[in-house]
Amino acid sequence: MTVYKESGVDILSTDNLIKEITPLCTKTNRPGKMGKIGSFGGLFDLKMCKYKDPILVTSSDGIGTKTILGLSQNKLEGLGFDLVGMCLNDIVCHGAEPLFFLDYFASSKIERNSFVKIIKSISAACKKNNCLFIGGETAEMPGVYRKKDFDLAGFCVGAVERKKMLPKINKIMPDDVVIGLPSSGFHSNGYLLIRKIIKEQNISLIDKPPFKSDDKNLAITLLKPTRLYYNLIAKIIKFIKVKGIAHITGGGLIGNLPRVISKKLSIELNSKNLPNDNLFSWFKNISKLSDHEMLSTFNCGIGMAFIISKKDLKRTQHFFEKNKEEFFIIGRIIKKNMRNGKNCKII
Repeated sequence: MTVYKESGVDILSTDNLIKEITPLCTKTNRPGKMGKIGSFGGLFDLKMCKYKDPILVTSSDGIGTKTILGLSQNKLEGLGFDLVGMCLNDIVCHGAEPLFFLDYFASSKIERNSFVKIIKSISAACKKNNCLFIGGETAEMPGVYRKKDFDLAGFCVGAVERKKMLPKINKIMPDDVVIGLPSSGFHSNGYLLIRKIIKEQNISLIDKPPFKSDDKNLAITLLKPTRLYYNLIAKIIKFIKVKGIAHITGGGLIGNLPRVISKKLSIELNSKNLPNDNLFSWFKNISKLSDHEMLSTFNCGIGMAFIISKKDLKRTQHFFEKNKEEFFIIGRIIKKNMRNGKNCKII
């Protein structure tokens, strides 16, 4: 036994795990891949992607305390999708194609089963979105984390042609329409509050959800993976003139929709047109949160939104009907009332 191992870090064991998960990364190979797992840096040849005038787009994110909920229920399989989703959904807002992804996994001690489940999940999410799982970092830090606790972070790089980059802020005008795409649940935001309310009210996670649901128990509902929107958005952009896209994460609809418009404009959000979602209705009821608090904290059933001209609405509706995808007309662009300065008006 080495002195370092005695202190709590087993380098040999971690190295063996890296060898075990290498094939999972290889499954995500795509044009641009160079080198191999284990090098000092990940290599990617952008020329192989045949861009003419590319702009690189990056995002780094985590999934907060959803890891604690997943660990408490021994349901870790979806956390990799959450991690990839939080990063990929961000770069999609700029019209970018995801190229490669890196992860960071830190724990007191790397527990093989948990680690492999999450890496498998990351690999599957990357593969579904034609994104290379190029590598990452695995760290054991006994003095920072307790027992089986761990933390996850992700980093994604994508590319978009300069002329196709979003948002087109100067082209977004009053009366433009805001279209919402349904979420799969809470995604990866607000779990500190969710866990707090559940603990305070002694709500069982292993019982059937206390609202209409096909899920076996509440834990399954709360741990549903973040929806990844790249494949759908890529189709939408080819068919419809999209002016801007917003990923609805922390800050909710109120905080994220205004990020893609100019300071002279505002969002008029029609709360009556949001999905009639049993999960969010239930949580609003038990938490006693106001409408404003819900809309500024959670996605409230809308995980991604995009802005189009009013004249393109029929074409957009036709697209969704043809592709059998659900959508919601959740608002419009209006001139900002400079007296109150609100970025988002709720009606």
